[in-house]
Amino acid sequence: MNSPFTDSNAAWAALIIVVVPLLIIGAGELEERLRQRDSRYQNSVAILRVWIVPLFTFWVLGRALFDIAEDNVFLRLLGSALVLAIALAVLSALRVIVAGLADRPRRGDRRPVPRLLLAMPRLLVILATGWFLIAGVWGIDLSAALTALGVTSLVISFALQDTLSGLASGFTLLADQPFAPGDWIESEDIEGRVIDVNWRSTRVQNRDGDLVVIPNGQLANATITNYDQPERLHRVKVPVQIERTAPPTAAIAMLVDAARSTPGVVEDPPPFARVTNIADPVVDYEASMWIDDYTNAPQVKADFGALVWYLSYRHDVPLPNPAQDLYLFDGAKTAIESQLTAADLRRHLLGSALLRSLDDDVLDRLAAAARLAQYQQGETIVAVGSYGGVMLLHSGRARIVLRHVDDPEAPDLDVLDIDGGEIFGTVEESAATDRTPLIVAVTDCDVVTIPPEAAAEAVSRSPDLSAALDQLGTTRRRRIERAIRRSGYGKALPAVVDSAPISPSGPDAGDEARGERS
Repeated sequence: MNSPFTDSNAAWAALIIVVVPLLIIGAGELEERLRQRDSRYQNSVAILRVWIVPLFTFWVLGRALFDIAEDNVFLRLLGSALVLAIALAVLSALRVIVAGLADRPRRGDRRPVPRLLLAMPRLLVILATGWFLIAGVWGIDLSAALTALGVTSLVISFALQDTLSGLASGFTLLADQPFAPGDWIESEDIEGRVIDVNWRSTRVQNRDGDLVVIPNGQLANATITNYDQPERLHRVKVPVQIERTAPPTAAIAMLVDAARSTPGVVEDPPPFARVTNIADPVVDYEASMWIDDYTNAPQVKADFGALVWYLSYRHDVPLPNPAQDLYLFDGAKTAIESQLTAADLRRHLLGSALLRSLDDDVLDRLAAAARLAQYQQGETIVAVGSYGGVMLLHSGRARIVLRHVDDPEAPDLDVLDIDGGEIFGTVEESAATDRTPLIVAVTDCDVVTIPPEAAAEAVSRSPDLSAALDQLGTTRRRRIERAIRRSGYGKALPAVVDSAPISPSGPDAGDEARGERS
């Protein structure tokens, strides 16, 4: 009696008898474990156990063991069912993977994957399944159909070139990802938050709450500003006009104070302000501040403008008056009136106890030659050998500092403060130190400058003034030398002429003498 199984089919028989039961048992055990873990891959394993393994078994029995012809309708239907079952299991697994990628932004700060890209793997599986069923299982030649499809596609591409261009732009945007849903963008005259991006268009909600649909073809050819990438920090710049009479230091301090007090402005980076233009009768400033949410930019600008109005009164920084008045301007008369008279300068000189001891005619000569100069905070008032006369600090505060000669980045050594009512003069460089002495304005300063000739005449006519200046200059140099030694430099001090309190007979003189003896 002949066996229905030949020797060549023994391997297939062993596969069906041994391997298939093991696959069914293993798939059932895996399905149970996935069910206990509430895994979403349970459905894919169930399809493998219930459909793929039995259909594969029947197909092997019919094709390999019973030698049924390939063109048999029953065998082709069996093969089609097997291919569809495999495709269904793969699609079920891809659905779980795609869902995990779509939920990725919810689990962290990573950017979302476009939905069109997530749909591409499933589309490829469906196309591959259809091609294998038609060409592989049923043996249909697709060359003629592909040729006809190519001609048809060419005709359709000419008819729908604008639509296809939009589709290509959509793919480009999805691949490049210049923005993501939730980002605040601006493109041409459209500004708003991105709601959705698909293969055809991008939906943006503007500040008015309206939904704007922008074709991807338009976005692909436009300049896009993304206010949320690479980070959410954004600088808000607000132009402000202030009257020219306000000192820039005071105006900048007022603007920075207003920026720091504005809700929504972050502390780091700190806000700052700068002069952009000096005009008549106003000076243009620009205040810069940083925010971490661009949607608040209009409100931040409005709150900042309101604070500037209030702080301008408290800081005594006048804003431009919107009223328009007609003035007949006399330039020569205005220039004369803006200058201080000799009587005004004489009153400034009398603010010094040292100069008050001079005779009236000497004071009159000094007042006639003196001038009043204004210095901004941080500005150098006297450099090495830059002035040969005498200066009186009328208002403000200055400081003697030593700046490194070879290393400008090294911090200055603060030596001694000079307050209002003190006098100082030329500073001279010394080879015994690697630092240059400077007198720098700590605040905005008003300084009365006396030219060298007038100062020399006053000293020659007042021996007491000459002796007092020499004594105070020597005392001050020694005090600065001690300050340098305490700082660890241990080198000789450059000469600092007359950089001492100006009252030789007042309380400061006695304090300095006691400090020198100590």
